[in-house]
Amino acid sequence: MDLVLITQPKDEIISLKETKNYLRIDHNFDDELLKMLISATRAAMETIIQKSILSQTWEYTIDHYSISYIRHEKRNIANIFDGIITVPLPKSPVVSIISVKIGEKLIEPKLYYLKKIENKCCLILNSKTLDYKRMKDSITIRYVSGIATKISNVPYQLKLANLILVANAYQERYSYSPDSVISQKVKDLLKPFLNLRIF
Repeated sequence: MDLVLITQPKDEIISLKETKNYLRIDHNFDDELLKMLISATRAAMETIIQKSILSQTWEYTIDHYSISYIRHEKRNIANIFDGIITVPLPKSPVVSIISVKIGEKLIEPKLYYLKKIENKCCLILNSKTLDYKRMKDSITIRYVSGIATKISNVPYQLKLANLILVANAYQERYSYSPDSVISQKVKDLLKPFLNLRIF
């Protein structure tokens, strides 16, 4: 299985100006450092909550060895049962599917759909319709995921968590400690997004 980020968000969820105001910095000496911290801490938040915050494009490839032949679909792995291929998508919430390929063959959108299974967004395909060759072809899914498509729609809790993370990382830049950067306040702000039930 291979997950690759194809397109980064166009912007960060907090601006350099907002960050400097929050930190009460009135000089430009650390602007590049702050930009790096803004991006790095946003990415860290996405790792913690296992979701994209702003819309991003991902490509997820499942080789034939990773598709389990099981007797039900309620698993957190790609599987096939009775001809139905179920592929849980690792980054959510899913905004749209751009393309699906089996091997090198592009699959028509009418031949697949999205379904929520145990709070996981899954791509569903019918292997009989697709003439899917068992233990042969990989499946490649390119899709867009994100809690918000615009910065103005990003929840304030996530923006505040990002500001706090940048502030903590900036203050601890000479003696980094994960416990001091990812504080309990940040964990509390991120907690509601750990089980976000949309896709």
